[in-house]
Amino acid sequence: MIRSTEQTKSEIAIKVEDLTVSYGPVPALLDISVEIPAGELIGVIGPNGSGKSTLIKSMMGFVKPDVGEVFLFGKEVSHTKGLVAYVPQRGSVDWDFPITVREVAAMGRYGHRRWWQDLKRSDYAAADHALEQVRMSDYSKRQIGQLSGGQQQRVFMARALAQDADVLLLDEPFAGVDAATERAILDVLQATKAKGKTVVVVHHDLATAAEYFDQLILLKQRLFGFGPPKVVLNPELLCDVYEGNLRVFAELSRQMGESQDD
Repeated sequence: MIRSTEQTKSEIAIKVEDLTVSYGPVPALLDISVEIPAGELIGVIGPNGSGKSTLIKSMMGFVKPDVGEVFLFGKEVSHTKGLVAYVPQRGSVDWDFPITVREVAAMGRYGHRRWWQDLKRSDYAAADHALEQVRMSDYSKRQIGQLSGGQQQRVFMARALAQDADVLLLDEPFAGVDAATERAILDVLQATKAKGKTVVVVHHDLATAAEYFDQLILLKQRLFGFGPPKVVLNPELLCDVYEGNLRVFAELSRQMGESQDD
């Protein structure tokens, strides 16, 4: 396992400590420990079935670990309501539900109100601003099922932004979207980071991982690496984790070598 030797004095936003999660007899994560500094854009990479989504859900408190704990800004995840916003995979959403784009974005504001309270004008203003950020204002009255896949992803980004949480967790936000939407999502993530927020993204494309993220978490049930892309995108390490897809890693090695020469 490779871990960067670079130290940070930043506040720790997310601390994962000795985390093991199983689904029945099958382990999804084994003894994961990692500390994510506040205000960084972090990518979570690894092959299919490596536990990436499980790690994100553990950070949300959606799954109960067999062993270990997750802390957000020093608090147990179960006591951090409102600190985290989540953008799920598109496949987990009912796109036929009769709700408009604006209503979806406004759902991010419910955590700011008591359960019996209606949303206020300021909440809808926050939702409208979030839609502007993801370039979806013109679609605010559309039913979500009438949108393209990329547009749907932007709407759920807007819901998370409207929540104004300190931590933003995204599960494969770039999967199946066009180039324009990918660029728009990346711009939003970088702007969110610039505001001091912590952003953790499950990502499948190794070719863009070095460009998009400050640090990378490399998983395959266990933690194989955590640190800057130049440390984690090590061809030998990646060959072990991805079981020898040498062509992809040779290209990555060339790209990383060129970036270090600049």
